[in-house]
Amino acid sequence: MALPYQSIYCARPYTPSDKIHPNMSDTEEDKQTGNHEAEGDQGCPIEMYAGRRCGWPIYNAPPGIDKTRVCLMHSHDPNKDDAAFRVEFERILKAAGEGLADFTGFVFPSANYGGRKFGARCVFQHATFTQDAMFGGATFTQGAYFYGATFTQAAYFYGARFTQDANFSGATFTKGAHFPNATFSQAANFTGVRFTQDVDFSGARFGQDAYFNWATFTQVADFNWAVFTQVADFTRATFTQVADFSRATFTRDADFSGARFCRDAYFNWAVFTHNVYFNLTRGVRAGIRYQNGLAERFPLIATIFEQKADFRDVTFSERAEFRQTQFREDGAAEPGSVFSLARFAKPKLVVFYDTYLGQALFHNCDVSEFRFTNVRWRQRDNGKRMVFDEEEQLKLDRAETVALLPETGNPDKRNYSLIAELYQQLKKNYDDKRDYWTAGDFHYGEMEMKRLACPRLTWLAWLEAKLSGRPRLRKLAEWCGKLRSNPWLLSKVRWWHQWLGLAAWYRRFSSYGESWGKSLLWLFAVLVIFAALYPLLGLRPAEDKSSAAKTASVQVQTPSPHETDLRYWNYERPGRLFCHSVMISLGVAAFQRDLAYEPSYPWGRLLALLELLLTSTLIALFLLAVRRQFRR
Repeated sequence: MALPYQSIYCARPYTPSDKIHPNMSDTEEDKQTGNHEAEGDQGCPIEMYAGRRCGWPIYNAPPGIDKTRVCLMHSHDPNKDDAAFRVEFERILKAAGEGLADFTGFVFPSANYGGRKFGARCVFQHATFTQDAMFGGATFTQGAYFYGATFTQAAYFYGARFTQDANFSGATFTKGAHFPNATFSQAANFTGVRFTQDVDFSGARFGQDAYFNWATFTQVADFNWAVFTQVADFTRATFTQVADFSRATFTRDADFSGARFCRDAYFNWAVFTHNVYFNLTRGVRAGIRYQNGLAERFPLIATIFEQKADFRDVTFSERAEFRQTQFREDGAAEPGSVFSLARFAKPKLVVFYDTYLGQALFHNCDVSEFRFTNVRWRQRDNGKRMVFDEEEQLKLDRAETVALLPETGNPDKRNYSLIAELYQQLKKNYDDKRDYWTAGDFHYGEMEMKRLACPRLTWLAWLEAKLSGRPRLRKLAEWCGKLRSNPWLLSKVRWWHQWLGLAAWYRRFSSYGESWGKSLLWLFAVLVIFAALYPLLGLRPAEDKSSAAKTASVQVQTPSPHETDLRYWNYERPGRLFCHSVMISLGVAAFQRDLAYEPSYPWGRLLALLELLLTSTLIALFLLAVRRQFRR
């Protein structure tokens, strides 16, 4: 980052003749230091800020320590004089006043500056801290520039205050980086920083833009309770271990586009008061970044969550985009993304585009107005879409799934009513978009949850309430209450409801109104079965009503049924009899009465009534399924 030029105080020897004013021009300063520059070839050759030569006398380091002969301040000798180093460091700060103190490339044998107030602009670019860097409680009233610095041990900035720009871009934190409760009043730049150990920004407050783009977090990254007042830029950041943004507050745009989360990412109770992006890397010129002033191409990749992305209890006040975000997709019984209890103030601005939600948990989150475009869901064995909340292998002993546990005493495997509510919201979402095919899949899921849910035995509850008001029948009311909560009875009722209830037959006959082909096959099967059954109970020629009325008075004796009924074993051509039976079966289904033959009384007629009931139901289901599948 370019710094506004003021006088620069570097590590050259201080003499009483040095009277450089903080606002002195370059020409005047050059006149003051002319004698020293003339001897530059004899001093430290390290280039300081703005291209100035260090010029400090060469330090007599042991052989092999430094690549070139440098001064005490730039030497990597671990046994160099720490006291002399501190004296020169303090001299530079004192001489800088409120100007600019240049510590470029310094190798600090120790750094104990806890609670220190730095009044100058401090340039620590490419500096090396060989021991713990102690800046806890320090205050930087001017800019603090640590870009390219190397912290070989732990860096402590807890409670530090940066009143101007804080630039750590390109720095390397070999051990832990601790910034808890630090305050960044102006821009905080951590672009390209490499954190090889745990990072702690818990409770940190960023008053202006915070840049963590291209940063690498090798261990745990803790941003608990952090406050991002302006833009929070995490584009292309890499989180190798757990990334914890729980209870963080983002008051402006938060951009995680192109970020990579290799382990679990927690955003529990985080608040996004403005737009948040988990999209492809975006830029003015797509696929180009600028590094050291040079344009460099890079591939556009999406935000990647290789493990769990936890957004429980997150508040999104504005736009939330998940475009081509890569959530976990390994077919395991582990959630990839959790949006349970997330609150979206503007649900119409929530976008899920070209992403996989087959391992996403959405229970207790209203998704009825989200924009789902080219989204891939989990699939059932029959090819229909389903939500991951229904997955039988999903463990319910975790914080993100505890809401799916059934009520106490309920024999269900999970809270099917809660999942059915989610299916209703998804069905409404796709119905509103006129995507009836996808809406039909979620309608199937809703009905499946109603079939699997155990009936509440409301009639027993009603009977208990009625009987409890009568003293003489109070014991009977108590018995009804015990019966309603009896595990054995509930398990039997649940089994009956799941496999023999109306919902179960609705599923068998038409897949809850989503398969007209299944209804048609069942209708065909019923017609064939009843056509085969009629000759077993007997057929007889249909009577002519008019002739029967004329001869009724002279008819003395009615033949017995076995003399006139036609069956497979008393008919010369059974195949032809079956053809007559097929016509009877079709005629019964079509409410036709003018047939050559009719079922015998009484069992044949009873069978005809049963066929009429079944075929009417199947025809209605067929028409309903056709309407659902082909409506426009």
